[in-house]
Amino acid sequence: MEIPPSYRALQFTSPSAPPTLTTLPTPPLMAGTALVRPLRANLFAYTRDIFTRGNPRGYHFPTPLIPGSAAIARLIAASSDAPTLSSSSGALVYIDPVIRAADLSHTQILHGLNSGPSAAGKALAAGEWRNGSWGELVRVPAENVHLLDEAVLLHELGYTLDDLGYLLSLMITYGGLRDVDVRPGETVLVAPATGSFGGAAVHVALALGARVIAMGRNSEILKELQDVAARAYPGSKMAVLGMAGTVDENVEAIKGAARALGSRDGTVDVYFDMSPPSASQSPHIKAGIAALRPKGRMSLMGGAAGDVGFPYYQIMVKGLTLQGSWMFTPSQIDDVIRLVETGRLKLGKVAGVECLGVFELDEWEKAFQVAGDGGRVGRFALFAPSGKDAL
Repeated sequence: MEIPPSYRALQFTSPSAPPTLTTLPTPPLMAGTALVRPLRANLFAYTRDIFTRGNPRGYHFPTPLIPGSAAIARLIAASSDAPTLSSSSGALVYIDPVIRAADLSHTQILHGLNSGPSAAGKALAAGEWRNGSWGELVRVPAENVHLLDEAVLLHELGYTLDDLGYLLSLMITYGGLRDVDVRPGETVLVAPATGSFGGAAVHVALALGARVIAMGRNSEILKELQDVAARAYPGSKMAVLGMAGTVDENVEAIKGAARALGSRDGTVDVYFDMSPPSASQSPHIKAGIAALRPKGRMSLMGGAAGDVGFPYYQIMVKGLTLQGSWMFTPSQIDDVIRLVETGRLKLGKVAGVECLGVFELDEWEKAFQVAGDGGRVGRFALFAPSGKDAL
């Protein structure tokens, strides 16, 4: 594909001021890099908080900035030291939003979104990876480009580019579930399961062949998840639970659901936690740990603010593993792509997944609103940085 001399992008100079559409020169193709044309770029439900409401979450990013992390894109060109990519110009690709330092510092940032507070992270975000996917073009590390089988995804399976926008949510939760080695036939508690990522974890656990207990406060969404499980994953075993008022009440409810799914002693093998910032004192966390079997595992992927009290003695006596996970690894991205391309992990209507809107860059205000007001299980909004009709 021809490399354009310049490109349009949405640029922010402050987290409390509106952005501007600007034109920038195309960055040079360097060793170990690729140039891609974003077709669909992800929006988080809290995007407007970060970039237009003063950034109350305290994300760290340089300004001026072209935000944007994960994207479905067209590969324009890649450096010759990435031969598979350099010979695949025009291919449909997924862009990994996690930029990893090339040294041994283990520094990681979310491209165009958050560098974290460390000096190393800030330096990485302010350098050649400063600008993200909310533009007609972006330069990324070659290792962040993952080839997609367009013929299978868009033609054999009948998905759209919009459907592929759900891949990020699935990959994030797959990372946490894979890190605790969820296996077919195991019982997995997802709590809470009614948020965007908790709901995605239900999908992934079912696709991996696990029995799932989905726990949350919104009975309507829990019913929707149960309907999706029956439709998208026939033969799967799933139970839904409302959250109770005390730890003991929650433990008894979890044990009852586990027994109904076939657990003889009422325990669960894995507890996947995606608790929001406000949930640090919620009784469901201790209850989930208490319901784990001996040698059970807990995956921590949420954002509970402050310290959380853990039942120390139970963790010690039962030999439990508490595994924190942040995002995913490159190999886990490829795992999810294979699960989707083979039909094991579902997207689109059959999975109860719906894109609420696709917006061009000059529609940023509406895009932020829809993403924030409508974001929940299986509901999301997307940017079309290269135009809605671009393929």
